[in-house]
Parts: sequence; structure tokens; C-alpha cells
Amino acid sequence: MGQETQARVADSWCEDIAQWAEHLPLMAACFDAHSRLLYCNTAYANWLGKTPAELLGKSLDALVPHETLVTITQPIAAVLRGEIAQYERQGHHAGRQAKRWLRVRLVPFPPGEQGAVLGYFCFMQDTTRLHASDTSLDLLRTSPGLTVWELDLQTGQLHAEQNWLDEAHRHEPKTFTIPEWMGHVAPADLPALEQAIARISAPDGFVQTVETRFIRVDGSTVTTMNHGMVRERGPDGVATRIFGLTWDITELRQTQTRLQRSESRFRMLAELSSEWFWESDPNDVLIYITRSSRRASESPLATLNLVGRNLNALYPGQEFSPEWAQLRFLMEEHEEVRDLIVPFRLGPDQALLWWRIDASPMIDHLGLFQGYRGVVRDVTKAHQAEEKLELAAYRDTLTGLANRTLFEKHVEDAIAVTPPGQSFAVLFIDLDRFKLINDALGHAVGDKVLVETAQRLVQLARPNNTAARFGGDEFLVLARDARDVAQALRLAALVQQSLGEPMHHAERTLQTTASIGVAVFPQHGRTTAELLGRADAAMHESKMLGRNRVESFSVALQSRIERRSQLEEELRAAITNRRFEVHFQPIWSRKQNVLLHDDSATLEILRGAYEIAGVEALARWTRGNGERVQPDEFITILADCGLLDSFGPVMMSVALEGFARLRKEQGFTGTMAYNVSPRQLHVNACVSCIFDMAASFDVPRDKLVLELTENVEIEHNPDLLSVFEQFRQMGVQLSLDDFGVGYSNLGYLTRLPVSQIKIDRAIASGVSTDRFKAAIARATLTMAKTLNLEVVAEGVETVADLLWMERAGCPMIQGWVFSRALNLQQTLNLLRDLRTQQTH
Repeated sequence: MGQETQARVADSWCEDIAQWAEHLPLMAACFDAHSRLLYCNTAYANWLGKTPAELLGKSLDALVPHETLVTITQPIAAVLRGEIAQYERQGHHAGRQAKRWLRVRLVPFPPGEQGAVLGYFCFMQDTTRLHASDTSLDLLRTSPGLTVWELDLQTGQLHAEQNWLDEAHRHEPKTFTIPEWMGHVAPADLPALEQAIARISAPDGFVQTVETRFIRVDGSTVTTMNHGMVRERGPDGVATRIFGLTWDITELRQTQTRLQRSESRFRMLAELSSEWFWESDPNDVLIYITRSSRRASESPLATLNLVGRNLNALYPGQEFSPEWAQLRFLMEEHEEVRDLIVPFRLGPDQALLWWRIDASPMIDHLGLFQGYRGVVRDVTKAHQAEEKLELAAYRDTLTGLANRTLFEKHVEDAIAVTPPGQSFAVLFIDLDRFKLINDALGHAVGDKVLVETAQRLVQLARPNNTAARFGGDEFLVLARDARDVAQALRLAALVQQSLGEPMHHAERTLQTTASIGVAVFPQHGRTTAELLGRADAAMHESKMLGRNRVESFSVALQSRIERRSQLEEELRAAITNRRFEVHFQPIWSRKQNVLLHDDSATLEILRGAYEIAGVEALARWTRGNGERVQPDEFITILADCGLLDSFGPVMMSVALEGFARLRKEQGFTGTMAYNVSPRQLHVNACVSCIFDMAASFDVPRDKLVLELTENVEIEHNPDLLSVFEQFRQMGVQLSLDDFGVGYSNLGYLTRLPVSQIKIDRAIASGVSTDRFKAAIARATLTMAKTLNLEVVAEGVETVADLLWMERAGCPMIQGWVFSRALNLQQTLNLLRDLRTQQTH
């Protein structure tokens, strides 16, 4: 036989086995007489970490290590002599370090015309588990139920490599005569087996699979699945040899029988139960409902045929029901449903019923979702009674949302059931500007805004979340599905966006914004009180930062809150006990007839060309523990807490007292500037209050300069102009502070009775090196000269900036270049030293 003919014959055997080898629970391959791979199934290729296509044509020495090839030389020689060879060896599975045991069976191709073996089949099975046992008995008990057999129809013999008809010699090869073998077949299965043999033996037959029970010699029964294929045919086309595999499926069939009996018992109990048992397929279509529920006269299902209907189509109004929305959400996520009560109406004119649903997803052995199995009970009467109690105790009467009590209960429940490593979030929501709507348009309109807000929150909150009204214009959301801070912030952003949409009422368009605080369990708190308190704190932080924001709680925020609370308490006590200190920063005026200095001038020379024309009084506060709190921090707290009206007179008194000492002890004749905001001037009798206070310390009115911070409030409050005019008429000077960086409305500047403007430190600092700052400063100086206004440059800190201001014609400067702000005693010492220098 030529090589090409031999190759075609070998390929034909491989094509035969390829038709069923993928279904075998083992690794299968075909090799030619030179041990080159002709075919392998996926399991064989996976063992080597390759694909079948990558392995085809490779020789055996390229597939196994050299040390292994040496040990299998004899079995390969035997199979090429036409003998069946079997051995065990150890080898490495691709991607694993530990060695695995392999049981290998080599079966020769049927011999060719001259008796030559053209190749062989290789069947491998991972028997590592068998080798984990210590005794031969354990090996027998754990051996996989699979055997290879060959039926020779010409000789009437069947050779099996395992004797399953005798359990005592199960793993020994055995040759049976056909009558002997057929005699062990269960009588009921004999016709099917004979029919399968007849079909596969026919000229057009090739493969057959049949399930057969055999009666062993000891009387026990073994159930098998037999798969055979034709190996040889006679001249008439009738099969003469059949090759096949047999699996022991006894345990599988016994398990199926037990399941069928269990299912039968369940069905019987279900029909006797007052509850309704149901099943649905993966598309939520009902495929089973207990028959008792359909025939029981007291059941509403008696009038309906629900099998074949989709669960989502049972209740027409479910799109408006948060309970059905929650059911849909849980089923879409393939989650368990526990004690979920949903509404149900048989028809448009029928009464509303309530069902309690418990259900679990059905997952098969491959991990695939197969539908739901559950129980339904009619709880209408109980639900109606609970609703009445809950409405009174747990619901907000205006919006219908959960009230604070119910919300806290839900948070406690969430804490109790949240597994370690998982989280949920609490959102604390406050409506900005709601008080303005309530006061301007009335409580009826305000109530409609609250109801609309509640409806939007219900739409935004996912089905398993809880929306609640905390009280007033504050709301809460319990986000059970927020797994971390990022998810909670995304939900809060959606809430913020929705609540910011306009509301329409009686041809009016109303609009609010929301400040939202977020706290996440357990990072931000482990109790209900901690979570609510910290979400509330984060919400107040968002309001402080400008409103219409979302802020998450943090350790830094908690520290700021605690510090702020402590400072507020101490500031109230400080106002009561006048525990503030005044510092004075000198305002230097350039002496008349002094020539301009060049760049070589020293600081001492420059300072000698200036004199102190006034001081600015600056508030300072030191806590009881000695910490000196920055003015920006405590002034902000005073403003937020509404304490500026109380602080203003106290600080003015402290400043005037210190200024009086400068005048009395050092004969200071300059002015004292004191910073006030337009809001402070709203206080009734502020003009007479300041005058009376100045008189009590014997300070002339014309020595007072009130510095006004540039503010849009001045432009929109004409009443302030009359207050300013009163000060001017009484001799008090007015100065516009922070000029150049604030509102800077030149129109109202011409209407204010100010005599001085102060160039802000943001402009003055670095003016010598920044051409933009220089341009603004020059324009301000030119404008002030035209309007006959004094100019003070604040924040002059370097000699270069001082020289620039001097050459630009700025007459007065204030800044660290000459002196920082000094306490009272330091200021007294500075004035004394300057007087001493003048006398010398």
C-alpha cells in the first residue's frame, strides 16, 4: 500500500472519531504510524495549552518531554504491533505547576491490507484524584465509569476493557459472547438495544446511542449510556465490527428519580396549600401556578388564567407603583425577593388587593439563570390595617413620604443587614431659598413646592431606596445601592439637577436649588445618629460654600465643624466679656518738599521721608488656650452666626479705647481708620452710637475714618447714602477700601461722600514688576487726583514697590515695608521712638 493510500486510510479513522470525540469526558487523539498527530479533541489540546490547529502534524517528541518519551517507548511499540497498550504516567497540565496523573490507553487502527498498523488512537484521562487514595479499594470506588468495547459481529464476541457485569472484577478486561452479553440486559431494555444494533449494522447506519440497564451477576442493576460507531463493513455494506464507549449513569438516573419523587411531593403539598406557588421562565413568563389557586373559590386567581402571561403585564398600573418597580428591579438583577408586598387589581373597577411575594432565582448547574420560583399570599386585610397605623405613625401627612421616625428605622435595618465590606449612603437635602417662596407667596404655594419635591425624589430614588421628609424644607434619601462615596455623589448630583428644574404653579414659574450632604456607611458612621448627623453637617458645609452644592462628609469636615462650633461658643463669650484686642497698622504719609529717591536709597532713608498720618484699627482675638485665631476665620464665623451686630460696638469700643491712649500718652494727632461693612450700618442708631462712643473716649469725630468695603449692596441700597451723608456732616471721614478688586462701580463712587480710596494690596503688592498692576495703579491715582481724593496704597511690602508708588505720586502707603500691625504697647513704643528721633 502506497504512502498516500496509507495516509488516506489513517485520515478516515480520524474523521470517524472526530464525529464523537468532542463529546467524550476524556482527552482523545489520533497518531499515524510515525507518531505524528493527525487529530485531537479540544480537551487534549487544552491539556497542552494549545489549540487543536496549533498541534496538528507535530510529532510525539514535540508534545511530551524527553524524560516522558523514554518511559512510553514500549507501549508505543506494542500498539504499532497491533496490540492495545495501557499505562499510567505523570505529566504537567499547561498553566499548572503540580504534576497530574494520566491513565493512557493506546488502541491501534484496524490493520491495513498487508496487516500493517497505520496508526493508533490515544485516550487519556486525568486520574489524579484516584491516586489521592491510599488503597486499591479507594481507587475502585472513585474510578470514573467509562469503558471502551468492540463488538465483532462475525465472531459473535464483544470485548470490553472493563467487566461491568461482575462488580468484583469490574476493572478487568472481559470478552463476552453476544448471547452471554445480551442475557444480562434488563428484559424491558432488550428491544431498544436490539433495534439500535440493527440500525447501526444496516448499510446506511453509522452511529447509535442507547440507554440500557444490565443485571450483574450479583443481581444488582447498572444503568449505562452506550455510544457505538461502525468500524468495519462487509462487502454488502453491513457492519461487521462496531467500536464504542459505555458510561455508567446509574447514580445520575437514581438522582433523577429522587428529584422526580421530591417534585411530586412538592406538587401535592402545593395543591393543598392556601398559598400560591408559581414559576416563571427567564423571560418572566409564568409557566406554572398551583392548580388549587385556580380552582379555589376564595382565590382571585380562580377567574384568571395566568399561565403564559408575563409578570410585568399582570397589573396595568404597575408603572406608577414603587412596589412593582422594586419587584422588576430585583428580578432584572436576579436577586432574591423577600416579603415584598405589591398591589394588584383584577380589573379597572375591581378593589385593590395586596400580595406578599417571596421568590428565588433558579440557577442551573452551569450558572445560567432559568427563571424564578416563588410563593404568593393574599395579605390585603393585614396590609390595610398596617397602612392605617403606618400613615399615622410613619408617614408625613403633607407629602406622603416616610417621616423621620420611619426613615431612622429603615437606616437601622440597613445597618443590620449590610454585610461586611458593603455600604449604603444617606443624603441630607435642604431646599435653598424656600423660605423666600414661603414668605412671599404664602404657605399654600410653599406646600405645593414641598409636594412636588417629594414626587421628584420618589421618581429618582431607585425602588429599593427610601425618600423621607425630615421636616420643614429638609428631605432625606436612603440609598441602599450606593456601594461607595462615588456612587452616592452621582445619585446626589442627579437629585440636585432634578430639584433645580423649574416648577409651574398658577401661571408662575418657581425655582429652587438644593444643598446636599452625603454620609456613607460605615466610613462616615456606624449608627443612625452618626450617619444623619454627619450628612446634616455635610449639607451645612455645602450651604456655607455657596449653596446649590453636593458635599460629602469627611474627617477634615468633622474637625472643621467641631472647631467652628467651639469657636462660635467662645466668640459669644468673648463678645460678652470684651475679650478682643486691637492692633494698629500705621498709615505713612510722605513729608512735603522731600525729593524723590533713587534706587540706591536705603530703607532707613526712605522711612525718614515719611511720617505716621494715621493708623488702621484691626481686630485680634486670642482663645483661652493661647491660640491666636486669624481674623479671616473668626470674622467669617461672626458673620455666619449673625454676631456682627453685637461684635461691631464691642470692637469699636476696644479700638477707641486704644486710640485714646495713643493720643493721650504719645500726643498722636493722626486719624484712626476702622473697617465696617454696609450691613453693619443698617443697625438702627449706628450714627449716634459711634458718635457717643467716640465722645466717651474724648476722640474728635474728625479723627475717625470709616473704611467701607466695596460691595454691590451699596449700589442697591439708597438708604445707605443718607447714613454716609450723616457721617460726613458730623466730620467723620469715609474711605473706600479694597479699591480695584471689588465691585469698582465708578458711577456710585462719584455719588458717595468719600474723601479717600485705598488701593488694594492685590494691586499694590508687586506693582513694580507687574505692568498690569502698574497700569491699574496709575489709573487709580489719576482718577483720585481728578476727584480730589486721598489715596492710600495698602500692602506695600518691598522697597521696589515703595519707590514705584513714590514716583507715581501716591502720597500715603500702608504695609510691611515700614511696619507690620502692632499691638497697643508696640504702637506706643513706635510713636515714642519717632518723636525721639525728631527731637534729635
